[in-house]
Amino acid sequence: GINLEASYPIKKSGNPPKPGPSPPSPVSPPSVCDTSYSCPASTTCCCILPLGNSCFAWGCCPLESATCCDDHYHCCPKDYPICYVEAGLCLKNRKDTVGTKILTRTPAEFHWPAQVQQKLVLESRSA
Repeated sequence: GINLEASYPIKKSGNPPKPGPSPPSPVSPPSVCDTSYSCPASTTCCCILPLGNSCFAWGCCPLESATCCDDHYHCCPKDYPICYVEAGLCLKNRKDTVGTKILTRTPAEFHWPAQVQQKLVLESRSA
């Protein structure tokens, strides 16, 4: 026949204690371009002022592992590594005719090198 009583367990005790707060998410470190410049976390450093094998100023592409375009102003997502600056596009490959919109770099944050910072602090204290 048909059961006349409930066939599921019946709670006989209180609720378990609530878990504590979850630990904070780890903060991603900034992208270090060189000893004087850095970009925010999850961005890519791209040289905007090269001279020979050196870079005198950096820009930040708003994506991780981005491709820096040769015009020193734009960048492309890693999945679209070909810069087609004239059309304002980033292409997946040479046959790609649609692509995605090219991105513009933002200026990197400048940091005085540690030696210069120490010298400035010492000079300000002696003034």
